[in-house]
Amino acid sequence: MAVRSLSVRRQSEPPYGTTVYEELGLYRILARGNDSKDVDIFVREWLGPLLNYDEAHRTDLVRTLAQYFDHGGNHDETAHALAVHRSTLRYRLQRIREVSGRRLDDVDTRFHLQVATRIWKVSGLAL
Repeated sequence: MAVRSLSVRRQSEPPYGTTVYEELGLYRILARGNDSKDVDIFVREWLGPLLNYDEAHRTDLVRTLAQYFDHGGNHDETAHALAVHRSTLRYRLQRIREVSGRRLDDVDTRFHLQVATRIWKVSGLAL
């Protein structure tokens, strides 16, 4: 439990501070590892095309998407966190839409993509 809490904290914004197991929420469910295959399938379903694109083209679209969600969709904060210009961020978000075939303005899509990026960050999945 402590190791999972520390892992989640290190991958969170901010990466320092204290996180106790009881406060992990969704990560507590994932930590049980009842069927990690289902978790891997979920991440692959939602991030697969982006992960494949990143690997083939040496890009950071999944990381960009994760940062975008971590900063509440705020373009200025996301661009700053990624150390890129706002126009670069807008270009990457457009590529994410094109490559994934997903609409970032759809509430259910955003939710599933955000959960998938959180799992990707915390678990270090290299699917």
